[in-house]
Amino acid sequence: MPVSAGTSTESDLASTDHTRRAVTSRPRPILAKPPGRARCRAFCITRATRATVPDLRRFAVHAARRWAIGKDPYDMLALVVSELVTNVVLHSGSPDVALLITFDGVDLSVEVTDSGRWLEHDAGAPTLEHRASFGRGLELVRAYSSWCTVLATAAGTRVTAGIPVMEPDASRVEVREHSGSARFGQFLGYG
Repeated sequence: MPVSAGTSTESDLASTDHTRRAVTSRPRPILAKPPGRARCRAFCITRATRATVPDLRRFAVHAARRWAIGKDPYDMLALVVSELVTNVVLHSGSPDVALLITFDGVDLSVEVTDSGRWLEHDAGAPTLEHRASFGRGLELVRAYSSWCTVLATAAGTRVTAGIPVMEPDASRVEVREHSGSARFGQFLGYG
């Protein structure tokens, strides 16, 4: 099933029935330069399978390393991507997952989008003890990010989180834009 590159706009998603938003915010660190237009971005869309989780985690970390981001946010980035993609794989029923990472000079922004709905769980299947070891994904994301939004609609869910990082050496950052459409599972590159 082909999937096009990019995501719906905020107004497109907000106009859908059954819209639900959850926003968390903590004080952001005071940085020299305010956030602005994304300098760098990487996008990948692929099937939502268990094997996708480590693949997208490596994709995200590799992209951030190519952007020469100052302080080491890579462990936080890997954790946030892992938790968000795992939520899609285990709980959404979506056949695909899209990952967009941007860097604006202040924050790494991680956006994970799916086209599924929350799966109904068999009440008798998992025990209370089993369920106690799960369900912390979004809490971990909120703990490691400066902000997190969840937009759940009838068309799917989009979770976006911001990871604060230090300003990189400006001479090492290169801006590249990508345009055109992508085939399902196609790597669109680092920007």
